[in-house]
Amino acid sequence: MARAHQSLFIQAPIDDVFQFAKNPENWTSFYNHLSKPEKIDGTGDAGTEVDTVFSIIGLRFPVAINVIRCERIGQEGFWEGIITGSFIAHQKSHYRAMDGGTEVTFELEIDLPDSAFDRFTERLVYDRLERTTLRHTLENLKAACELER
Repeated sequence: MARAHQSLFIQAPIDDVFQFAKNPENWTSFYNHLSKPEKIDGTGDAGTEVDTVFSIIGLRFPVAINVIRCERIGQEGFWEGIITGSFIAHQKSHYRAMDGGTEVTFELEIDLPDSAFDRFTERLVYDRLERTTLRHTLENLKAACELER
């Protein structure tokens, strides 16, 4: 299982960042490697289901994303989703109002099926995930939210 953890400060209010990030219509504008959804059932709150494709190193992986938590509590926001299909993953996102902006932390745990990859390909996918996917996703979210201002 691969685990990745990244944080980034966005110079935008938590309300704006959280509302933008939870909306599945916006996911392809910032989630690295995520294709336009084939089906969206919900608005990003708990219970939302999205069918899409995750593409990396030229490989396409059909997945379903099920939102299991999406809530604002005071100056914080929490989002969690379970990804199933070609692989299984669990993503947690934490949003915290801070210094006139928002600190965003993404955590991702991904379990790739042994039968789908040889050792070399599996290592490439894990390395790409750990080194770049979350960092680029957060940088894209930052750009999108700061441009909205």
